[in-house]
Amino acid sequence: MKVKFLKDYIGHKKDAVIDLPDDQARLVVESQAAAAVRADPAELDQAVAAIQKSMDEQLESAVHKITGRVIEQVSRGLKNVRPSVVIGPDREDMDPRGGFKNLGEFAQAVRKHSLGAAPDERMKRVITKADGMDESVPADGGALVPTEYADQLYRDVLEESVLFDKARKYPINLGNSLFIPVRDIETLGVTAASGGSLGAWLNADGVAITPQKPVYKRIQMTLNRWGTLLPVTDELLQDNNVALSNFIFDEGGVALAWDLNSALINGTGAGQPQGILASGALVTAAADAGQAGYTISYANLVNMKARLWTARPGDTSGVVWIANPDAEAQFEQLKDASGRNLYYAAGTIQQSPEPRLFGLPVVYSYHCPPLGSVGDVILADLSQYFVSTKANGAVETAMSMHLYFDAAEVAYRIIYRIDGKVARTTPLTVPNSPATRSGFVTLAARTTIS
Repeated sequence: MKVKFLKDYIGHKKDAVIDLPDDQARLVVESQAAAAVRADPAELDQAVAAIQKSMDEQLESAVHKITGRVIEQVSRGLKNVRPSVVIGPDREDMDPRGGFKNLGEFAQAVRKHSLGAAPDERMKRVITKADGMDESVPADGGALVPTEYADQLYRDVLEESVLFDKARKYPINLGNSLFIPVRDIETLGVTAASGGSLGAWLNADGVAITPQKPVYKRIQMTLNRWGTLLPVTDELLQDNNVALSNFIFDEGGVALAWDLNSALINGTGAGQPQGILASGALVTAAADAGQAGYTISYANLVNMKARLWTARPGDTSGVVWIANPDAEAQFEQLKDASGRNLYYAAGTIQQSPEPRLFGLPVVYSYHCPPLGSVGDVILADLSQYFVSTKANGAVETAMSMHLYFDAAEVAYRIIYRIDGKVARTTPLTVPNSPATRSGFVTLAARTTIS
């Protein structure tokens, strides 16, 4: 222990600081303290302060040494350890999987919990309940499927619903409705409320600029609810959690994607999205004079292309052909006046993953009307089709054990809220042409033999 001498003491000068064994240091301290007591009170205070300072300095030094050794040992021990990201118990709410390895494991945990087994701590984060009901009973309100698995279902829907994925998205953050402003133009170039263009040429200095107002309208998007209940047997829950995951994703995702694609083409707009064929902006190109029934000709497709309008001339990034699969056999035989093919199957042009007609992608859909009917072939600029979902775009998924209790089945409920509308309400009149244009073009009926 280091000791500071307050006076000359046995060969040591005043204010000297030396290291002494603990027992000798205590004797010196006690001796100096006793001498200070006998001396002036001011000297006593000085002695006490000096002793306290000496002890504080020694304590601080010891703490630094111990801390340094601990850091050195920990660093040596972690030198070859690869760091990993772990969601600790204080941040379990951030785990999108709810702590479950897969959807099947989650379903099994819900089932065991409902049968009275010891509660799974992970279930506390996903159980929903009605007011006044005990959260320990999942059947009271059901269990929400963890976020990551619901998001997987949504991704599967996008993969299946090609048309929906190409549309223009407008997420709704609050409530269930959104107004989207669009330019209300019926004649191309007429952009002012008073008619004509919003601008004018100023041919002389000092000419006043006539104020003009653009014409806008609002498209109201209101979320419609799509839902399904999928019963799953207790045996499937018990025996194979992987098969259960596949069942839910496949059946739920395919069903939702099927109905979304159907609504985008044929939707009435009442309680469901508005379809292309129900839009007032749809343009119908005439069939050929004397054309045979149920056929599609080169001239048909050329006429359809001539009626297409895109917001940016020449921009076909959002344009696709949508056709009944029965049309492909006729596409394969189409040639231009020089005998060149117009249609190329998937993979035949620079390994394109989708077939192409006139260089534009083709999407086949059984939701298109039968061959020869209006809508069997559609040319669509899907950037002019608006889609609104809730801001996170997620599929709401939950399960319940009590709905089919007597049949030994659990029910998965899938809810999705969406609306879709064509941006324009009428075809567009263009200067110097008797034919109207639109972002959505179809072909007149060819159901009779000429």
